[in-house]
Amino acid sequence: MLERILQGGGFTVVRKEAETLSAPAADGKPDLVILAEEPPALTQLMARLKSHPFYRDVPVIAALTRFSDAAAAQTLGLGAEEFLAPPFQAPEVLARVAVVLRLNQERRLLKASQAEFHRLFADSPAPLFYCDRDGFHCRLNPVLLRLLGYGGRHREKPPEDLDALFFSKEDRERFQKVLHHEAEGMPVKIRLRSREGEPVTVLLADMAQATASPEQVGFTIRPVGPVSPLKKALHQLVETFLPAARDHLALLQMTPLLGGRYEKIKKLGQGSYGEVWLVRDTEMLEGPREYVAKIPLSRLVNAKFRKEADICRRLFPHPGVVRLVDLLEEDDKVILIQEYVAGRTLEEMLAGELPRPLVESLVLQLIDVVAHAHQHRIMHRDIKPGNIIVTPEGTLKLLDFGAAKILKEKDISATMVGSRPFMAPEQIMGKSERRSDIWAVGVVMYLLYTGELPFYHEVEKVLIDLILETEPTPPRELNPEIPEALEAIIMKCLEKEVERRYPHAKALKAALLKHFPDYGRKAD
Repeated sequence: MLERILQGGGFTVVRKEAETLSAPAADGKPDLVILAEEPPALTQLMARLKSHPFYRDVPVIAALTRFSDAAAAQTLGLGAEEFLAPPFQAPEVLARVAVVLRLNQERRLLKASQAEFHRLFADSPAPLFYCDRDGFHCRLNPVLLRLLGYGGRHREKPPEDLDALFFSKEDRERFQKVLHHEAEGMPVKIRLRSREGEPVTVLLADMAQATASPEQVGFTIRPVGPVSPLKKALHQLVETFLPAARDHLALLQMTPLLGGRYEKIKKLGQGSYGEVWLVRDTEMLEGPREYVAKIPLSRLVNAKFRKEADICRRLFPHPGVVRLVDLLEEDDKVILIQEYVAGRTLEEMLAGELPRPLVESLVLQLIDVVAHAHQHRIMHRDIKPGNIIVTPEGTLKLLDFGAAKILKEKDISATMVGSRPFMAPEQIMGKSERRSDIWAVGVVMYLLYTGELPFYHEVEKVLIDLILETEPTPPRELNPEIPEALEAIIMKCLEKEVERRYPHAKALKAALLKHFPDYGRKAD
């Protein structure tokens, strides 16, 4: 009866006598064994089958010839996955067989994944550990054990309790946040406790590999510390001459953190005075974690970086000014950590056509932030499209106050800084002042409305002569759609005589809104 039902359900059935089950089957291991015997013989056969190595992992269904609570409980207790009781109905038999086969398949996959996970875990050349999802128990792989000082001739057992693995309560709490955030927010800095009880600073870099079950989670570990010349040399030697010892490379590949906190992600640029890097805060999980680090090339420019930090503090808060997040001192260098602004520079945006409402909005925002700086007696001295970034929402930020100057008793600076096509005549002569910023704003406006610079030549000497001696082409000759009043405002910004320009950005804004009350207020 059972054989007919199973064959009708598409299963291949091989009938065997009870005596033949004591030896491995010549035709291979079956997917399922159904034992159909009287209750006393059934329990004995069940016990013998489950103790045999060949059948140990094969699921068994006990087909009772007559049902009794004791027989069913006994066979299940001996390891049967299911039992069937007469009268045998095809839908019920097929459903129970299908469920047992499905569960056994999942069990096999789980066992295989566990074996593979443990193999990868133990053989990985990177420090790893995994723990239960509740964050109580852990297991460390050999590389991580060496990093923490275990192994070798030391007989101390490594910690299995996560509370003993972390150096402080703060580290434990940060790790709990990582568990709750899943794999988001990596890498995160924590301190582990070495065998000697000392802190070992590391980064939880990411989830390790696919864990054996949803109840486990694994992490790769990146040691934190300076990359010394000795470690670099050892790394090269091991890589070249000792490939069998490559699992030791993880102990030589240290990850440096700026100020012990910020990890370098990508170099954004380099100037005359320093490098600019995108960095990630490894101690925070909530809110923005990416910032910009400005790193001087030499400690000789530390005073310049401190001045820029002071200017950023003076101008905060303003939507057009990048916020100063942190000021670090490392290797005798002053490092600025600033807000990271996602978006495109105005220089990049000028490659395409900008809609008129957006142009007006950007001009007004630029004048606003320059006016804010002028009210605080600060002149920027390097206003140009490359130092202006626009967020996807259309918010303008004026970057790089590194060339800025705080005005004291006098209004004139006796140094020449800035970018040539945007420099006022007096700035070229080394006597910049607030109205030099008005000139630069005028150049930006001219460029936005005409698509051209008022003064440009590839030969620097010729460019300087043009700025000092030549009047710019009136904007309306290049773009007749520009209103006459707007052209007059731009030309006033570009007056060669300082006294004939607007005295500061607030006066420029007032003139603009007097002639165009809705200027910059209709951007999409």
